[in-house]
Amino acid sequence: MSTAKPKTSLAPTHSAHMRPAEFGLAIVWFLVTFTTFPNDHLVLYPLAIYLSYAILRDRRATFPLIIGAWPLFLLPLWAIASAPLGVVPDVAFRGGLQMLLTSLICVLFAAWMSPRQVLIAAFIATGICGILSVFFTKVQEGAMTGIFAHKNMLGAKMVVLWAAALCLACDRWIRLWLRLVAVALAALAFLLILASQSATALVLSFVVVCVIGASSFLSRSADRIAAGLIALGAMASLTPFLIEQRDHLLELFLGSVGKSKTLTGRTELWNFAEDVIRQNPITGLGAGGFWRYQESPLVQEIFAQFHKSPNHVFSFHNAYYEITVHFGLIGLGCILVTLAWALSHLAFLVLRRGGMPFVFLLTGALVQTIRTMVESDLMRPFVLANMLIWIGACYAIKNRHPIFLPERVIRYGIQRQSGGSPDVPQRAASTGAE
Repeated sequence: MSTAKPKTSLAPTHSAHMRPAEFGLAIVWFLVTFTTFPNDHLVLYPLAIYLSYAILRDRRATFPLIIGAWPLFLLPLWAIASAPLGVVPDVAFRGGLQMLLTSLICVLFAAWMSPRQVLIAAFIATGICGILSVFFTKVQEGAMTGIFAHKNMLGAKMVVLWAAALCLACDRWIRLWLRLVAVALAALAFLLILASQSATALVLSFVVVCVIGASSFLSRSADRIAAGLIALGAMASLTPFLIEQRDHLLELFLGSVGKSKTLTGRTELWNFAEDVIRQNPITGLGAGGFWRYQESPLVQEIFAQFHKSPNHVFSFHNAYYEITVHFGLIGLGCILVTLAWALSHLAFLVLRRGGMPFVFLLTGALVQTIRTMVESDLMRPFVLANMLIWIGACYAIKNRHPIFLPERVIRYGIQRQSGGSPDVPQRAASTGAE
């Protein structure tokens, strides 16, 4: 009786071979989920179809990660399950499916790519948008918008490039020429943040420098001298600007989180949200159930009060109010569990493993979490800044030692392939490390 090891097994591997062309597709996906452009759905949806196929094709790597990353699927599954209770059930169901697909693609990228590849892909995609924003831009009230819809969006997007470029520049495992390119694009990102006149983005750029500077001393791959010089240079370049324009910056910052120094604009929006939540607190209105201008007199009142036209996209400018309105208190609980799970796993990963790619993912997660207090896109499908949080958390699951399917599942599959040899499951399980 042959004791040869079976060619395939159900023991999870957590990593899948990514073809060179698929790394290019990942960069395109990062690009199309970082910005919007006319007919971008002609790129987004074919890519989503191919990535869905890849999730099934590489299931030996993706399925164990899906099991380990179960908190990531709480809100998407609740959105799908509660869709029949929504105001517009078909829209709610479609929104839930898109959130679920986004989460699955995050798992796929964690299985496909190393953390450093994710950092490089994010750097390339955001760098392209930064360069294009120099040549294709508009001016709103004296501020640049770049290739984005408005100036605040330019500032927020360039914070992602700022973080990616700084982490790449400080990574001593990256080739010198690429690190020099990263320094140049970091400078460009910072200039665009200043040109956007977004106080929120400026404050977040400080947060990025502080997190990267502190984390670099825990990272084995960090060039600590480079990190220190970049941090000092950023602080020194900002000092005169902050001294001369501190009053103006204060007004800009308050304006970014409200309409006045009393935060009247945001608090009024949140009062509207609380009234809506009281009407349907448990399940919410479903995805797409509230911001329907033509059907809702309340939405028309909000648009009139905040001087928005019917074709504008608006939100409650707070992720937690937005999620509770659409998915109820159950949805709020789901996202809080997911966010706490992701942040704790990322922080532990940086402490345990180090590495500038992990520092980048943690920095992006912290920045995006801060933005949840003034922006509403935390669980919006196909948004790169959110996907980087979930990809980072999946790496924490991938690097856990070990992660296995239930033993009875492994034994059942191996015995079917090996003809019932009793010693195969142990050998298969021993190969199930990351």
